[in-house]
Amino acid sequence: MSLNKLLILTLLLSSCSLFRAYDPRGTNIPEDVQTFSVDFFNNEAAIVNPQLSIQFTEKIKTKFQSETRLKLINGEGDYKMGGIIKDYRIEPATRTANIGTSENQLTIAVRVDFVCDKHPEKNFSKEFSFFRTYDATQSLSAVENNLSAEISDNIVQQIFAAIALDW
Repeated sequence: MSLNKLLILTLLLSSCSLFRAYDPRGTNIPEDVQTFSVDFFNNEAAIVNPQLSIQFTEKIKTKFQSETRLKLINGEGDYKMGGIIKDYRIEPATRTANIGTSENQLTIAVRVDFVCDKHPEKNFSKEFSFFRTYDATQSLSAVENNLSAEISDNIVQQIFAAIALDW
């Protein structure tokens, strides 16, 4: 390719707004959005895991810091996230005729309130949830840390997809 053709192609591509808005991380965040803030997610579930609120809040901050170009700020970011941990429950998942429950299920549900003043069409208040099952012969205390971390990771990914990927 000649130098002139290469120069023309470069100018055309650089002037195209589609290419300027492209984010190599794959996110769909408007160019004028530069910051984000995350309010503490209070645990309002009937069963309270005392570590979950802080861990969940920090996971959201870490996800957006590591996978977007946005800067975390205290106060009011261009993207504002907050909400509550709405549900944290353990229930039988699988029952058998001879031994009763063979698996239990831990479910976590979170309500997220998302606000973007620059793009109010993106705003939402939505519930996200996920669950994992575990062997009923194990105590919750033996599996709770790993399960709640795994469930929280999944919910954070759902939230990220809804906000940064417009899913």
